[in-house]
Amino acid sequence: MLRNDDDNLELTRRDAMKAGGAAAVALGLGGTASHLTSLGEAQSTSLEYEEVPTACWIGKMDCSATAKKVGNRVVKYEGNPEDPRTEGSLCPKGQAQIEQVYNPYRVKAPLKRTNEKGQHGEWQEISWDQAMDEIGEDLKEKLQDDPRRVVFQVGRKKSPQWQEDAWVTGTSNKYGSMEKYGHGAACSDSGYRGQELIFATHGVSETDFENCEFFIGWGHNMTQGGGAHLCQITWPKQIADARDDQGMETVAIDPQRRNSGPYTDQWLPIEPGTDMAFWLAFNSVLVREGYIDEEYLTTATNAPCLVATEGDEDGHILRTDDAQDPGEEYTWADGELVWDEDAGEAVAHEEASSPENVALEGTYEVDGVEARPAFDLYLDQISQYDPEWAAEITGIDADTIDELAMKWGEKAKIGATVEVDGIEIPYRPVGMHGYHVAQQEMGVSTTIAHYHAAMLVGAVDVVGSTRVRKAKYDGPKDYREPFRDQAFHPEKITKEPDGPSLGGSMFHPIDSTAFSQSHVSQTNPDKYNLPYEPEEMAWIVQMANPVTSAPGVETVIESMSRVDTTIVCDPWMSETADVAADYVLPAATADKLQGPTGGWDGYADIEHIRFPSMDPLWDTKPDAEIYIQLAKAVDAYEEYVADINDELGLDGTDYAYAGADETPDDPSEFLRDGLDRWAQTKGKSLEWFREGNVITNEWDVGGGNRYAYTWGMDNGYGEFNPYDAKHEFYSETLFRLGERVDELMADSKFDDPVSEFPYLQDYNAYPTWREPTMYDSPDEYDLTLFSWHQIEHKQTRTANNKLLNEIAPKSAFRLNPEDADRIGVEDGDEVVLETHDAQNDETYQVEGVVMIQDGVKPGTVGVPHHHGSWKDPESEALDEGPSINRAIPSGPGYLGLDNGQAFQVRAKVEPKGGDSE
Repeated sequence: MLRNDDDNLELTRRDAMKAGGAAAVALGLGGTASHLTSLGEAQSTSLEYEEVPTACWIGKMDCSATAKKVGNRVVKYEGNPEDPRTEGSLCPKGQAQIEQVYNPYRVKAPLKRTNEKGQHGEWQEISWDQAMDEIGEDLKEKLQDDPRRVVFQVGRKKSPQWQEDAWVTGTSNKYGSMEKYGHGAACSDSGYRGQELIFATHGVSETDFENCEFFIGWGHNMTQGGGAHLCQITWPKQIADARDDQGMETVAIDPQRRNSGPYTDQWLPIEPGTDMAFWLAFNSVLVREGYIDEEYLTTATNAPCLVATEGDEDGHILRTDDAQDPGEEYTWADGELVWDEDAGEAVAHEEASSPENVALEGTYEVDGVEARPAFDLYLDQISQYDPEWAAEITGIDADTIDELAMKWGEKAKIGATVEVDGIEIPYRPVGMHGYHVAQQEMGVSTTIAHYHAAMLVGAVDVVGSTRVRKAKYDGPKDYREPFRDQAFHPEKITKEPDGPSLGGSMFHPIDSTAFSQSHVSQTNPDKYNLPYEPEEMAWIVQMANPVTSAPGVETVIESMSRVDTTIVCDPWMSETADVAADYVLPAATADKLQGPTGGWDGYADIEHIRFPSMDPLWDTKPDAEIYIQLAKAVDAYEEYVADINDELGLDGTDYAYAGADETPDDPSEFLRDGLDRWAQTKGKSLEWFREGNVITNEWDVGGGNRYAYTWGMDNGYGEFNPYDAKHEFYSETLFRLGERVDELMADSKFDDPVSEFPYLQDYNAYPTWREPTMYDSPDEYDLTLFSWHQIEHKQTRTANNKLLNEIAPKSAFRLNPEDADRIGVEDGDEVVLETHDAQNDETYQVEGVVMIQDGVKPGTVGVPHHHGSWKDPESEALDEGPSINRAIPSGPGYLGLDNGQAFQVRAKVEPKGGDSE
């Protein structure tokens, strides 16, 4: 093995051959050659054909699949016709998962580091017993002292019941709450937080494509996009069907056209990171033109609620004297006052004489306090953001914004209804879709602004509209509750966080678990008032690779290298494992038993089990078995079993475990037995699923679907609130959180908190524009860099998948021809891309090749995520290119109030060999 000029590891073809033989055995690393050469004579000649029911292991929807198997070797994956979402298809990503099974960087056995962290690892192969004994003793010592000393970082979520659910919950029930972090801060969680704040539901906007007539794809690839639940087959099929069946018109808002082609009627190339300005102007047109669904606003939202405009309660919604604690009621808080025009007085919202009599405008006096309906305040707020203003910021022509908004308002058909199961349901055939695009500096507020466009016309969770919850949800969950609890009980927010994500503290009361910020925090423990330094902590990294998946790569490496004990559970020797792990626990890939699992496409979901395509290779284990053993290792097995009952839905049934003594001693038997018990709660058995069967739930419009259920329910509020949750058009929650944060920051060690943390400006009841921090960079950084996720890949987890790199091979620097001509480069030229961190005045450089495309907005440079990882020597010629996360800053200025990461930064591009080197 060699190191290049950047001190990165390079693998030669000879190294690859060695990795398949004796070297792989010594290091505990995999390789198809090493395994194949270990086959005995009998097995190598026994080539019986078998088809094994399983589930796609690599994609978002967990599609039902069939593994074609010869001997103990999978030779192909195909879709299962029993899956109603895919009808037997399997996308290229699903078919390419075979490469993940035979990937040469798979870890063959538990490994223990023998050299210092912060450099490429040297390893000793150990037994599972030794690994569990040593890890268990280390974790127990920390958990017993203070469970906050242990962090559980999860990345790719597949059948999480057994690991981040039962193991974390069970262990926390034994010792106290440990820190658990997801990877959504680098994915789409800013969008989730915005939806939770408004609707108390979990997700990011989706669309009822079967009934939609006008669709805005915000930051989505029309032919290869997805979202919270969709993947590479269902998304383009639903769009194509909607265009064919009801002539759905589509608009793409995206700095790049990508390959939308005939699926997009209009492309609006927007300046990256300015999306809030577009939506504010869009909404101002709706208000100006009177495209307002007053019935929706008065019955389902807090838009008519009276907000004090003076005194101690300024900015707060006024309530009756006997109003319930609003922090404890996140669905419909009784006692919020509205002005009943018929009665001529302020009354509780739910007690108004009728929706028609609830005022949306005006100034009123309530017990000597001046107050206005929240919507009246919105009219003042939105009027300053007209299309002419937005055009200067977004690069989208003012007339285009104006025309698009008016078309949205017209196509929404305000007042129209359809009959479903004998019930009149609102019909608003306009929808929008956003997901990864929410990861901007002001991502939460931008998400709220885009939802306002749907709310103004009443296009929320009705036929043809934007969806904010899955069909199978019969009511809101508790997704808004923690935010309201803190907002109305501000004493719960303190200066001292429990861990490096800073969640619940003055730094980030709303927490997306800080996939990159947690490492900024951990390298500055005093600044962020952390209870422990990294040298006192342990991290368990479950199927995550923050070293390349998170921006600020060098900061992540420094952070993870300082951690006292890091355990990485992963099939591969990831970069995080390589430079930071003390122990690597080898998980199986598609060769594992896992479940229950499933996914949904908006109209149907499935439940099934991922059966192992083949016997687990080498000394690897399914994730579930690893965490069953780890629960025993930390003496939390009783608690683990108790929570497994809950996670698998066994509680309250005849199939629940009565206690840990009832479980099989062998983790593999426990896993099978648990899944069989789960199957029995569904009236099935493990064998029934093993025959390739799936449980299907479908929701078709007109057949007991979500709309009829919602509007047919009696939730105790009569004509009001058919959603069973009041939608926060006016975010009193954010406003109150901001008051508490300002109070604590003013009494902190920071002389200028807003300068230190620019996102403090965003705790507003309504989205409020400010210029992103990146525009403070010098003028020489004349391009805006943006990054995106490709549907062909899965985070950085597939960076070395040679099959997927055949169809999505390069993280080339996409430039518009105008910019390429100005810079003096041609297609394929080598260049240096340099970015500037406007907050810290630091620069970052990466090298790559130029790809010139007309479909990229002038003044921008686009680079896809996923690459720059380990290079597979057999596909080295594909030249995947650099990891763009090396050029994206992390920390304040490039994250939002929820600590969600932004993926936009100012940059310049120069030919290689120029002054920038």
